[in-house]
Amino acid sequence: MWSNNRTRQTFVIIGCFLVAGLVVFGSVIGNRVANAATTSPSHSHSTSSAKVVATNASTFKVTGIDMSVTPNTTSLWTCGSYIQVIYNATFHVVSGPSGGTIVFSYTINNGRSQTMEKLTILPGQRLSNFTFTWQGRLPADHTYPEPGGVLVTSPNTQLSQMVSPAGKCR
Repeated sequence: MWSNNRTRQTFVIIGCFLVAGLVVFGSVIGNRVANAATTSPSHSHSTSSAKVVATNASTFKVTGIDMSVTPNTTSLWTCGSYIQVIYNATFHVVSGPSGGTIVFSYTINNGRSQTMEKLTILPGQRLSNFTFTWQGRLPADHTYPEPGGVLVTSPNTQLSQMVSPAGKCR
């Protein structure tokens, strides 16, 4: 019985030493990583890394935005009809080696108000779609639906054309 207890004690002591060793070893590695991150780079190194960052950042950009709207006319509906209008923005991008995030706003009321959005672009991706909607009753004064469009603010600035269904309700 004593031998079994002694064996357990030995394993518990060895286990404690292993855990303590892992904690100390992890702490040493963590300090080295933290020290490496806080150490000031040499002047020539910081200049070269700034060029790399600028090069990578400049490769990701939005090159254009195509807009479409469905339905493309409201002349098929009588005034007072309830409809849903779907605006579709197709972003043309140069994704670069690591992709990025498009930050933009969209409007469904000719720019009087905007809603912010983000789209994640993967490396190698060239197109990304985003849809947004307006729904309501078609007024007899033909004031709705209004033009909708997109304004990209990051990684660069791009403004889409404004689109709305053609025609007037009957």
